[in-house]
Formats: sequence, structure tokens, C-alpha cells
Amino acid sequence: MKSISVIVPVYNVADYLEECLNSLLSQTFQDFEIIVVDDGSTDGSSDILAVYSQLIPNLRLFRQANAGLSAARNLGLQHAIGEYIYFLDSDDFLELDTFEKCFQLAESYQLDFVKFDARPFSEDESIAENKYDSKAVLEPHRLYRQDEWLETQHQHYNSPVWLFLIRHAIIQTHELTFKEGILHEDELFTPQLFAVSDRIMYLDKTFFHRRYRRDSIMGQAALGHRSRQSKQWIVLELHEEIKQAKQESVRRFMAHRRDVLYMETQFGHPIPLVRRWFLDLRVYVRQLLRRKG
Repeated sequence: MKSISVIVPVYNVADYLEECLNSLLSQTFQDFEIIVVDDGSTDGSSDILAVYSQLIPNLRLFRQANAGLSAARNLGLQHAIGEYIYFLDSDDFLELDTFEKCFQLAESYQLDFVKFDARPFSEDESIAENKYDSKAVLEPHRLYRQDEWLETQHQHYNSPVWLFLIRHAIIQTHELTFKEGILHEDELFTPQLFAVSDRIMYLDKTFFHRRYRRDSIMGQAALGHRSRQSKQWIVLELHEEIKQAKQESVRRFMAHRRDVLYMETQFGHPIPLVRRWFLDLRVYVRQLLRRKG
């Protein structure tokens, strides 16, 4: 068994893929496997993967017809054998000591997951704000239990799974997967992860480098309608999670995430008072539930 399974979905990222894979090849801690899922790439990504699969003995390559990020991650999970799971987007890259530091911490404290920071960047240097820095809210090397962790998430929350090294047993025991066919899949997966985790630690290190591309999925304005539909669906799912949750802290956190996503679905629709968001929420959820059937 490897210590870490790194799951890397790949779709048309030929310009960035080598930088991503090189950041894995050069890690100071090498007891991990790389599970690459080629999600039907039509550029030169497949050729690059063929070369790296020869260079990296611990790289396993799977191919599928284009089915999206969630499906690629789920396929990776089906084949993962590592004690911990890490999800890496193939147009981004890691600092070289990421796995060494995170694995050591996770093992020392038997953590359910480790969280760290990221640095966003773009080719035109247009990124002005870093929303992936938690230093102002989280205390480094403090063992957070679930209630304490969820309380901090009302102040500063990040959903992207590439900010976490996750114990594989947590994912397996609770059968966590990514919802296929939607955008913003982390907005459901991460709250579900938080709801079943009780030993958490934050490393105040910027290990992850998040690339913003004009042609990336989240940068395409044409997908605005699909984005809104995805968030509507997640609002419903979070509503169900609230009803099933036993701990009050989990219910409060899920309700907070549901409310935030609800408000995001309303952008572009003139509502005069902020208070109206919350007054309309119950009606909104009922309408969506009726549509669901």
C-alpha cells in the first residue's frame, strides 16, 4: 500500500500538464501513487501522458470518454490504494515538500484531513485577491475537533478539495463521491467531508499554486446557466443533509453553506433588501423540491 494516492483528472491541458507532473516527480516524499484519468483529451495531453507514464513508475493511467471532472475523480477513487487521498487539478502544481509535510503531520496526529493554503495566479497577473489564505482565521498546528472546525468555517471557508490531504478511510467509510454532471462539485463534497471528520489540522503553508485560465471551465461565461442550475441542485442536497444531520454544529454549518449558495444563484436578479434573501429562501427550497418531484 502506498502512503498517498494522488488523483489527477486530465482534459486538454497540454500547455500546463508537464509543470503539474514535474511538481509530483520532484516531491521530497515519494511514497505515493499517481492515478491519472485522461477524460477524453483531444489536444496533446495524451501524448504527454504516454511519455510520463514511462518516466514515472508509480503512475497509473486510465482513459475514459469525456465525462467531466467528477466522473474522472470518482474513477480515480475506485482504483486508489493509498492511505491518504489528494486531488490535484492538472493545470496547477504543488510545492515540492507538500506531501512530506502533510503526511508527517497527518500520521503524527492521526488526522482525518490536513488543510493548507494556495496561491492563485494568472498569466496576465490580474489576480488581486487571495481567498485561499486562512492564516487570519485558523491556528496552525492546532488539533481541531469537528465543532471547533465548523465554527471557524462560518468566518472563512474554502471548498476546493485540492486544499486537503484526506484520510482514505474517511472517504471509504462514508462512501463519499463527487456528484457527476454538475459544476461546483466541491461545494457538496467538502461539506460532506467536514460533517464526518473530527480530527483536523491546518498548516499555514502555501503548498498549492492555482492557475486561472481564460479558457478554463469556471472562466467560461457561456456556462453561467449551468453554473446556476448546479448550485440550485446543491442547495437542495444541502437541505437534505441538514435534515439528516444529528449534530447541531453540522446543521448550522450546512445551513450557512446552503444560504450562501442560494444567494449566489440570485445574482443578476434585482432584490432591493439583503434581508429578502433569507425571507425568500424557504419558498425557494419548496419550489425546487416540487420540481424535483
